[in-house]
Amino acid sequence: MRILLSFALAILLGFTSPNAFAKEEGLTEVPIVFSGYVHTATTYNFGENEDETNNYHTFSDDDYTFTPSAQLGVTNDHFVIDALFGSIADDLNGSSDNSSFMMHQAYGILPAGSWTIMAGHFDTMLGNEVINPADNPNITRSFLFGYTINFQNTGVRAMYEPGVELFDEIYIGVGNGWDTIYDEGENQEKTFEAAFGSSLGSASLFVAMNYGEETDGLIRQTYTAVLGMPITEALSLTLNGVMGKGEEEGAYTPASGVPKDGDWKGIGSYLTYLIDDTKSVTIRYEFLSDPGGSRLGFGSVSSKETWYEYQDDAELQSITVTPELLVGDYGILRAEYRHDWANHPVFQQKGGIYGDVMQNKSQDTVSLQYIVSF
Repeated sequence: MRILLSFALAILLGFTSPNAFAKEEGLTEVPIVFSGYVHTATTYNFGENEDETNNYHTFSDDDYTFTPSAQLGVTNDHFVIDALFGSIADDLNGSSDNSSFMMHQAYGILPAGSWTIMAGHFDTMLGNEVINPADNPNITRSFLFGYTINFQNTGVRAMYEPGVELFDEIYIGVGNGWDTIYDEGENQEKTFEAAFGSSLGSASLFVAMNYGEETDGLIRQTYTAVLGMPITEALSLTLNGVMGKGEEEGAYTPASGVPKDGDWKGIGSYLTYLIDDTKSVTIRYEFLSDPGGSRLGFGSVSSKETWYEYQDDAELQSITVTPELLVGDYGILRAEYRHDWANHPVFQQKGGIYGDVMQNKSQDTVSLQYIVSF
């Protein structure tokens, strides 16, 4: 790890040289842009959480602790390099040593006539929320972000601007499976992706899909749509819908012996009110339905109530209120209250007559976050 970080630092220091990307014969400098953030957040759960976990949270699942992270990006017209450090990198890597490095994005850019080709590792085009905390309106991530889409793609992506009404940009691509940086060995699965962006007056629409084999030739497909629109000068609304299906990913196998396909769908809404130039508040509501529990796994939760896999559906809902204050030119300070609820006891309250099992159908959390972006 130290060798990797030292190597990355040496490269970045080299970028700071005025002629680091200059052609010797013409001394033509290629401009380099640095960006990034330093982020610290904490989330406290009001429930009796003996294992200090915020159930069904993503990146904020550790209760009552501080989670520091950072991002450093280097870009120009020809490439993007984007690295993550700390808690978010740990979550993406599945690590627990709080010292992780994660290659968030790394791709080259090739102009090809009316097309722009990107080859490497980049963010998914699915959904409204992203990995970078500064680009989200809330502190905690939604259920839709954590349980219905992949985070990243590795492969080739092409973008075309047709210059016609209703279609501002069109994307197509092919890459490895969900969040797979390097797909090695036999029987490699590939995922196809497509998307388009459209301006609808003062509103905008972005529709994206992923389709491909994930394991043993079985197909998983996901479709999302994000619609953003101003309501007044100070009030704006964003709607995020998702539908997905996975072959033989159901929670059970019926009497026929043929595994049931999994399917899930959900919707999220984000209402943002600008109080003034430095203050705003965003209210998020979301609903996620997962018949059979293939994505949420309610059937594997040790709960005080029995899960009937042949007839029960898994449902999660949440409402989140996040006020935000801009601090100077670079800082973002946020606070948050979030209330989650489900149709089955999948949230903690251990002890008592039910013992060491989930007992609640809801949980309440508060969060605090500070981000410095550059």
